[in-house]
Amino acid sequence: MTTISHQATLSAFKEALEPGDDVFVHASLGRIGHFEAGPDGVIEALCSAVGASGTVIMMTDTRSFAETGRFSMAQPSETGLLTERFRLTPGVKRSCVPMVSYCAKGPKAEFYTEPYNSHLDETATLTRLLAEDGKIMLLGIGYGKCTLYHLAEERHCSPTNFYKEFRGVLAEEGKPERPISQRYFVRKDLNTRKDPSVAGRMLEERALATVLPLGNDAVRVFRARDFDACCMEALNTDPNAFLVSSTAK
Repeated sequence: MTTISHQATLSAFKEALEPGDDVFVHASLGRIGHFEAGPDGVIEALCSAVGASGTVIMMTDTRSFAETGRFSMAQPSETGLLTERFRLTPGVKRSCVPMVSYCAKGPKAEFYTEPYNSHLDETATLTRLLAEDGKIMLLGIGYGKCTLYHLAEERHCSPTNFYKEFRGVLAEEGKPERPISQRYFVRKDLNTRKDPSVAGRMLEERALATVLPLGNDAVRVFRARDFDACCMEALNTDPNAFLVSSTAK
């Protein structure tokens, strides 16, 4: 397995980002290789790249809420090792939202971690990323995993989705349990597969993404607004642009 030094990680991040950036990070570290400084080193490099005036954001899903009906702010992230290490990093704030919560570190951490009921709400993390002209970093993964496409689907009223409310309790140590709920624009059929990679191809064809090799894969950084615009353009051209054929491999 390829070993990536902390200096190589920091250099790539500083080339792709600028001080003051707000960046939402999706990552699969194992696809890139072995990070010499581990997940904490990756987090340190991200924070260093955006500087004291920038904010780093990650998704800390707890989709098990759909089955258990229980959520706690101390509940581990189900989105991968990096997001869980980020959640535990001093100074990081988390949104009190079951199923799809977000964590953020930086001067806008509270701004990006307010409760919401729809990704299109004014208080929603991804909507605020668009409003602030923030960036997205894909670390070791492709555009198909860029969850910002959900906003375009919801705006476009995708016929494969519907609004569903998930109900349960907020269980905090030492406090009485209280009701908590969340509404999401979810797939009608869980077997429906979606992939917004077409928007990523549009980004690269228009030179709107920075792609830097790192280890066994790459770092991809682009403006959230650019990806969102490509998603909307793709859906306006073909409402089924994100649907994966049942025969696709």
